[in-house]
Formats: sequence, structure tokens, C-alpha cells
Amino acid sequence: MSSLYRQHSRIFQISSLLYFTPCSYNEELGRFEATKRNLTVFGVALVLTISFWVYDIHLMATNVLRTYTTVFAAVGGIELLIYVSVVICTILNVFVKRQRITRLMNLLFRPDRILDRCSSTNSADARYNENRKLLAFALFILFGMFIKLFHLKTAELKILRMMTAGRFLAIWVLIFVHRLHVRAIGQRMEQLRVLYASEELEQHLDYFLHRYDRYSRQIGEVDDCYSFPVVLVFLLVMLQLIYLAEHLYSTIETGRMMPVADNFFYSFFSQVWQTVYGALGYYCISACVTASEEVEETALCTRHFDDYRLQNTRAAKQIQKFLLKNLHQKKKFSACGFFDIDNTVIYMVFSSIVTYLVILIQFKQLETDLTQAGDGYNVTSNVSTVQP
Repeated sequence: MSSLYRQHSRIFQISSLLYFTPCSYNEELGRFEATKRNLTVFGVALVLTISFWVYDIHLMATNVLRTYTTVFAAVGGIELLIYVSVVICTILNVFVKRQRITRLMNLLFRPDRILDRCSSTNSADARYNENRKLLAFALFILFGMFIKLFHLKTAELKILRMMTAGRFLAIWVLIFVHRLHVRAIGQRMEQLRVLYASEELEQHLDYFLHRYDRYSRQIGEVDDCYSFPVVLVFLLVMLQLIYLAEHLYSTIETGRMMPVADNFFYSFFSQVWQTVYGALGYYCISACVTASEEVEETALCTRHFDDYRLQNTRAAKQIQKFLLKNLHQKKKFSACGFFDIDNTVIYMVFSSIVTYLVILIQFKQLETDLTQAGDGYNVTSNVSTVQP
């Protein structure tokens, strides 16, 4: 297995137990295989996920949504359906595409004798190490869960928060699995540039060109295999940030920083919890942007081949053909073909948040006006912010 997979073997083992990856590494054969054990994991994961899915909807409907106003109950219902569907849709998506994902992992995470020699030293391993980041988010989620459990009184709400924390952690594992696939492409491109700058290029030129085409094509494979659950995650992130923006608007409107003095820390942490959803989108976007830049830089590094190396040779003609094919192509990751996953997604999410926030405020005002008209006197509408 490649150094990147070996470095993150624990993450892949967890994702395999959740059936976010459909295969396991066979040490004897030196490749990834989808075994009967993986299919058994799929069956168990699907049954458990559906059970939690039904129970989660029941708890949310009976304990949380009924306390909201009509408008926020509708928005909260949409958020709930997306939230509980991310994991089950990911499991079904991985099962349907298990053969393609297995081939993809064999391409990205199996050792490459020549390119592995071109890896940088320990500093490169540190740059590609995602273990501490996921551990930090896991500890934050556990810390947040215990805070919520300490504050809540009823057993049903405590169970609901534990399920929410588990689901949130599973979504983080999904994002890191996608991120590792994306970063594997970026790492191979970095190794190709090291190979190109070495003295061995002349004898490995065909290998360089073949490996560039091979790994750059995997951008489309990663999109086909994982972009559907990633789109659901982006929708979830957008909804959570809308709730956060609505809370900030209500704070400015009422002039009150927190609802109740003795719940200051709990209320503050709830807003921090929602802010962390933005990190889900950031970690996905940053990996895709960096890998796309690595692919473009690897193509650009061949531009000056004729300036100092064998002119009018077969090698020079190969490079010229390579440049004509790849120099002006923008190889970007996409979300089911709806949009490219790059920095423009940040502006798109921000504009969507502003738009939906305006709509929510208008509905909130309309609901208040209708309540006042029906009761015949002023009624203060206390809208609760949806908590994950």
C-alpha cells in the first residue's frame, strides 16, 4: 500500500466499518478487494442506519420540531431529512459503486515503485497527515456531546444528542475519506514534478506522460464515486450556516447576546457547534483546490523542455503533444456536474445564505403579523434557533 494509505490506515478502517469504503487491503495479493466481509458490513450498517434514521425522525418530530414556529418547523424538517439521509445515502452510493471505488483505490493507494522514490522527506508526510485534524474534530464533537448531555433533562433528548454527535462524526469521516482520495492525486502530481526535475527524466519520460494521464483522469472517477454524498454535505452546511446567520440577526435585532444568563456557555457553544459545520465545506474545498493546482502545475512544468534539453528529438515532440493536450485544460473536481468544487463555492454558499435568510425573515415577520391579527393584540414571537 502507498505511504498515504499506510499513514491513514485507521481512518480507512473506520470508514470500512461504516461502509464508506467497500473494500479492504489484501496484504498477500498487495491490492484492495471487496470481500464477503465487506458485504456483511454493508448489511449490518444499512440495517442499523435505517433503524436510527426512523428513530431519529421520531425523536426530532416529537421533542424538537413541535416547539418551533411553523416556518422554522418546515425548514427544520428539511434539514432533518438531509441530515439523517447523508449517512444512508453514502452507504447505498458506495454499495452501488463498490467496484469502481475498489478500482479507484487500487489506482491511488497501491505503491508505485518509481514515484514513491520521488517522495519528499518527513516534511511531506507531515503535510499530508490528516490524523491529528480528524482527532481534533472527534474530541470537539465528544466534548460538545457531553456539554449537551449535562444540560438536557429528558432521556429522549439525551439520546437524540448522542445520535446527532455520532452522525456528525460519521460525516466528518466521510469528508476525510473524500479528502484523502483527492489528496492522493495531488501527492502523485507532486512526485511527478520531482521525477521531471531529476536526471532520470529521459529514460522515464514515457512513464511520466502515462502516469500524468492516469492520475489526472482519476479526478473524474473521484467525482463519480463520491460527489453525491458531498453535495448532500454542502446542503447540510448551508442550512446550518443559515441558522447561525438567523441567530446573529436575532441577536442584533433584540440587542441580547444570549437568551438566558445561566445558559451562556451552552448557548455560546451551540453557535460554535454550528460554525464548525462550515469547516466541513472548507476541508472539502481546500483539498480539491490544492489538488487541481497540483495537476495544473505538473502540466506547466514541461513548458520549457525545449529550452534546455534535447531539441528536435522524439522526447521534445512528445512534450509538445502533451502541452497541446493539457496546458490549457482546467481539471477541477465537481459536485455531480452542478458546480466545480473550488473557491467560488464559498461565494455561492454565502449568497445562498443571504437569500434564504431574507426569505426566513420575511416569513417570520408575516407569521408575527398573522398572529397579531388573529389575537387582536400584540404578541411577541419567540423563534428558537434550530440546534443540531
